[in-house]
Parts: sequence; structure tokens; C-alpha cells
Amino acid sequence: MNRTILERVRCMLLGSGLSKKFWGEAATTAAYLINKCPSSALNHKTPMEAWHGKPVDYSNLRVFGSLAYAHVKEGKLEPRAVKCVFIGYPDGVKGYKLWKLEKGGGKCIISRDVTFDETKLGILEEQQMEESSSKDHVQFEVESSTHSS
Repeated sequence: MNRTILERVRCMLLGSGLSKKFWGEAATTAAYLINKCPSSALNHKTPMEAWHGKPVDYSNLRVFGSLAYAHVKEGKLEPRAVKCVFIGYPDGVKGYKLWKLEKGGGKCIISRDVTFDETKLGILEEQQMEESSSKDHVQFEVESSTHSS
């Protein structure tokens, strides 16, 4: 299982253009996706389906590292969305885990109200990532929005 996850992490990071600093988010997302894939060992059911006893919903799946816009409701003259990169799925919460790029960027936010542009991958340059995070680690500050779609 470790090899499977690491192979997917490598592909996800290379395909997205994200720094290796996001390996943890990529690994968590890879495990999430593996649990939604049919397995011959489970009679072609997914691990989630075998565990919960109901079919898996694939409608929330998004492309790792794709451009995303988290919708915000701040002021009438403020931007309606914040530019982000999709980095996974939060545990126990409906929504998406996003890396905020602009205005106070360099942190993780969780939002349910998101528009994705999955045609834009690898949009981040290493320089942008270095500007928005420290050299040794990625700092995650979770901002939760409770907007319903």
C-alpha cells in the first residue's frame, strides 16, 4: 500500500507543479482516492462501499493541483472569490482543502463554495510557493466557510 500511495503522490506533485512540501496533502488525497476505487479483493467494490454498505459518490472529485476560486462574501466592493489551488479533501467536513494564493496567501483554507478550472494545472512557479510559505515547512491555518451551494 505504501508503494501505491507514494507512486500516486509522485504523479500528483509532478502533474500539479506543486512543491514537495505538499507531499502530506498529496498522500492524504491519494489514500482518499484509493478508498474510492474498486478492488478485486473486495469483489469489485470500493473499500468505502464495503465499509459503509452504500455506493460511492464521485461527484466531489477534483483534479489535484488545479486552479480553484473560493467564493467569499465580504463586502460589496471586495472581490467575490479568492484564487487558490486545490490540495485535497478535509477530514470529516464537506468541502475542499485549498491553498490560498493571493491577499494573505500561503495558508490553507477549507471552503464548500468553490469554482474549479481543472484545465489549469502546474500554474504555480516554485518562486510563488517560496514567497507564500517558509523555507522549512508549510504553515496551515484553516479558515472555514459555511456557505452552502
